Amino acid sequence: TSRLNNNGVISFDEPVRQYTPDPFPLVDGHPFVAPYWVDVDNVLGGDIFYRQTTDPALLAGISQDITQYFPKSSFTATWALVATWDHVAYYGSTSQKGNTFQAVLTTDSKMFYIMLNYWDIQWTTGAASGGDAETGLGGIPAHVGGEGG
Repeated sequence: TSRLNNNGVISFDEPVRQYTPDPFPLVDGHPFVAPYWVDVDNVLGGDIFYRQTTDPALLAGISQDITQYFPKSSFTATWALVATWDHVAYYGSTSQKGNTFQAVLTTDSKMFYIMLNYWDIQWTTGAASGGDAETGLGGIPAHVGGEGG
């Protein structure tokens, strides 16, 4: 079971509720992917979208992206989860800054790949994590990566 978190995390067995990121590896060791783990406040601005898909056209594009970077792989995606954080604000923001990023989790039922896509990153930190309310910078910045558990 995957859980999409508004704070830029997709977890697999337990939700990641905290908004200020901890260094990897985490003490509790729960598996998750962090496209951009940070204190998002999408009530102030932005949207979060996700979908699971078996659409052949979308899976063909994902498969092409994977084989572009792993040319020796004969990967053909059969399923994907696409999660997009679109122009999301940070907690305590007094600006119009927004970040847009995406995670694509995909499998062919033998191999599993994760693609992290970044369109526009304008801030790194929410105010509760020590970031400046006007700039969204400073404090404890976003973490990107994952935890295998």
